[in-house]
Amino acid sequence: SPYRGPGAIFLLLLWAAFVPASWGAGPDCEVWWNDVLHDTFSGDYREPGGAVPAGSTVRLRLRVTQGDVTSVRVRVWDDRTDTEIFHALSWDEAFDTDPVNYDWWSVDLPVGDLPTILYYFFEISDDGSGGSCTGNGGQKDTDYYGDDDPNFRGGGTGRMLEERDDFASFQITVYDPAFSVPEWMRRGVVYQVFVDRFRDGDPTNDTPAGTFHYGGGTIQRSGPENNPEGAWNYPICDPRGLVAPACVDRWSDNFYGGDLAGITAKIDQGYFDNLGVDLLYLTPIFSSPSNHKYDTADYLAIDAAFGTRDDFLALATAAHAHGMRLILDGVFNHSSSDSRYFDYYCRYAADGTRSSEGENCLTGKDGSGACEATGSPQRSWYFFSDTDPVPNPGGGGAALCEDIPPGRTYEAWAGYGSLPKLRSADPGVRDLIWADGLSSAGPYWTEQGADGWRLDVGGEVDCGVTCEPDNDFWEGFRAAVRDAAVTGKSDVLVLGEEWGDASRWLLGDEWDAVMNYRLRSALLGWMFTGCAGPGCSGGTVFEDNDSNDQSPLGAIRALAPSDFDARLRMIAEDYPPPALEAMMNLAGSHDTNRLRFLLGKINGDDDLAARRRTKEWWNIVFSYPGAPTFYYGDEVGLSQDGVWDGRWQDDPYNRAPFPWDDASGNAFSADTEELLAHARKLASLRHGFPALARGGIHHGLIVDDDAGLYGFGRTGPGVALIALNRSGSMQTAVFEGLDAPPFDLPDGTAMLDGLSGTTYLVSAGTLSVPVEGRWAAILLEESVLDT
Repeated sequence: SPYRGPGAIFLLLLWAAFVPASWGAGPDCEVWWNDVLHDTFSGDYREPGGAVPAGSTVRLRLRVTQGDVTSVRVRVWDDRTDTEIFHALSWDEAFDTDPVNYDWWSVDLPVGDLPTILYYFFEISDDGSGGSCTGNGGQKDTDYYGDDDPNFRGGGTGRMLEERDDFASFQITVYDPAFSVPEWMRRGVVYQVFVDRFRDGDPTNDTPAGTFHYGGGTIQRSGPENNPEGAWNYPICDPRGLVAPACVDRWSDNFYGGDLAGITAKIDQGYFDNLGVDLLYLTPIFSSPSNHKYDTADYLAIDAAFGTRDDFLALATAAHAHGMRLILDGVFNHSSSDSRYFDYYCRYAADGTRSSEGENCLTGKDGSGACEATGSPQRSWYFFSDTDPVPNPGGGGAALCEDIPPGRTYEAWAGYGSLPKLRSADPGVRDLIWADGLSSAGPYWTEQGADGWRLDVGGEVDCGVTCEPDNDFWEGFRAAVRDAAVTGKSDVLVLGEEWGDASRWLLGDEWDAVMNYRLRSALLGWMFTGCAGPGCSGGTVFEDNDSNDQSPLGAIRALAPSDFDARLRMIAEDYPPPALEAMMNLAGSHDTNRLRFLLGKINGDDDLAARRRTKEWWNIVFSYPGAPTFYYGDEVGLSQDGVWDGRWQDDPYNRAPFPWDDASGNAFSADTEELLAHARKLASLRHGFPALARGGIHHGLIVDDDAGLYGFGRTGPGVALIALNRSGSMQTAVFEGLDAPPFDLPDGTAMLDGLSGTTYLVSAGTLSVPVEGRWAAILLEESVLDT
């Protein structure tokens, strides 16, 4: 390829001033890079854009220098069949209306009849056909055009490459035309409850201090040495021992006493109604040794510390009476080692009853648990080592199942010995989870009152259609919980946990949506104004244990409007429209640092800025496709700082107790006047204007890096226009072309800013709105707003 260094600039400009553009090409056997372009976000280059139904045809175009190249091919990788095919492009005569500067090449690409993901890049050649070569030593020149940043800015324009790089591919998601998601999720507002820390409604079922816990004993409310009064509103003690109050190595054995009765009481009192919540997502509620319950001991029993089956039925009845749906957490990748299925501590009898302190070990193993005997009925449910080691051995290989044979270990999630991994292909595991009607956990609890399931580390159970087409675990689960003849419901939500690109599970037959960590990452970049101290590099990059350059989310860096636009478009392009509309758009969770803590860190350790930016976060997510999600307490500013341990750590400090005004203790306070009031306002806007909840999305209506402005729109029913200002000063946002599709707003249309209460009028298809620095305007077609 021609030299494109700085030394050539003067000669190139001089040459361009006197020679027609078409003369720069021709039979020189050199591909000229500067004019090559493909843009997945533009209909000129890809039509239709975004994800497409199976059976579709997508037209791809590539722009090159006029008369320069002799052939173009597109290499397409089918991720379902693991095959590649090259398609030749031809000159697009009808589209090529510029006979001087550019040529346009195109191909009509059939995507196939099966859901899959296609990856493509272009191979561009100049072999001098039609004339003798004058450059490149007379040798054919072949270069490539592919995606420039598939991880964090995938899609849009790409870059030229000297060598083939299969990773630098654009993506086409091909989904099942029959893919549908529950309508209630598309318009919902989600509230995630970490049950042990939300509300103690029944003190009689609190876990007593000293209760058996993986060979040790439990503590209550950070322990008597720290909290002698046993107050509810008391900080989570630090198991790392780095900050006060400290409780070294006390992690999931620190119980506060939150339960199902406490949640039901708050439902009945109207707390969630007053916040606009219509979807409750509960962290696991089934029998488990830990406070978080992500180590299930019995999938068909409510944990005694949370209540009983009757308590669950009462909660579900109350939620439904208040118009709310209920999402349960399914931990189906692994069980607890202290479970009736594995029985590492031999505490379970053959009939499933459990001793309190492992007395069964004193009387001999009964062989009912997988860890006890090779003849156990659950033996095949887990991965045990034979001659070859298993991946992620329990306890680093130190967790052993005695005598079967000596030294035998097992695969565990992330190597934690307490979390032996389940074998999803085993018929017994499938019967336990979904394949045996109401005897299986999924269908049973759905019939009992659950409306949806969030799937913990779901990608580790079944890695998706395009990864292992024969692994049908999630297909089976989806069909089982949606079998109305068994569960009484056909619109059950199936929501996965996946921190990176979840496209391969969102093709129509496995998951409906995911916890949208990709959007969270983009929003953190939008909110970033500067950092300092530990975790900060040069004031421009912030990292914690979740957001860093080794994670799928990447480190947190400031995003200019053009970068923010690219990130939003990338997500919308990858995911089928039904999935995008059902995303759980979270600010944080039990797995991340608290929103207020992070927003403080990426805004100069300024807590006042963190509160302000929390409200700005809601301005965006309540206006964007998908379900805005509160992690319990975020709505009142609940936040316990992460702890610095080489990186900012979130667990367990992100699980502080909710600061109810009638609870004992005073460690945390509730901001009801500023934060809670604004959260309620945004929920009111979303429920009162249909386009905010379920309208189409139109990105990039304003992209102004100099002014720090970004704007997008929502349509149907009605029009909503959202302007965001990340600068520190007042700016004027100008929306243009509003008199044309998809908006079609006549002159004089009144648009109410739901945040300020000011009304603006459309004039000549244009709307100009002043937007305060680091704030927003949410403009709603006034005649459609349900006040």
